Amino acid sequence: MPAEDWTDAYHEPTVAQAYDRRYRGPIRRMNNRRVEAAVIEALRACCGGQAPAWVFDVPAGTGRFTSAIRAAGSQVCHLDASAEMLEVCRSKHGPGLEVVGDLLEPPLAQRPDACVLSLRLMQHYHRAERVAALRAFRGIANRAVVAYYPGWDWKNRFRRLRARLGLPVRKLREAIPAAQLHEEAREAGWNLVRAQRVFPILSENVLLHLHAS
Repeated sequence: MPAEDWTDAYHEPTVAQAYDRRYRGPIRRMNNRRVEAAVIEALRACCGGQAPAWVFDVPAGTGRFTSAIRAAGSQVCHLDASAEMLEVCRSKHGPGLEVVGDLLEPPLAQRPDACVLSLRLMQHYHRAERVAALRAFRGIANRAVVAYYPGWDWKNRFRRLRARLGLPVRKLREAIPAAQLHEEAREAGWNLVRAQRVFPILSENVLLHLHAS
């Protein structure tokens, strides 16, 4: 999906203000806590067992995990194409480092003590766009934790089965084999060290631990 087709809504102040509602309710809050714990674990594991000095959150949105990242000992740079989303982020977490910019050409200098964190981005992109995003991340850090949605979970397998049977189904995720994840990382200058599932078997969310090659 072209970037301009899905980012337009995030420039609407009402959408930005209401964005965090998707994480309300007991089940969604529980899921969000599990993802938060997995993200902190991934950042530490990707950076030798301790929190990186800086986390470049790309795209940062409203700062979904900013409090937890700061509590773990990292400073956060929020990068997003939407000034409206970053305004909500600032209202939630106080003044920090918020940068409005192109996600594929981030206006940030590379820091050897930084790790890129990218959640809820790659599912919008096709392969060439994913590689371009990974290459952009490689330009600003030597470590990265990037969420992919490769369709390995039983939820998506069940959806594909329903689709083959002609039954109603939500939009299917692209199926991405593990070998392709390694290929995309290599094309962008990364080594894929680990593919961490947030929920074993059930999770759509797979966190890639990337080290500069």
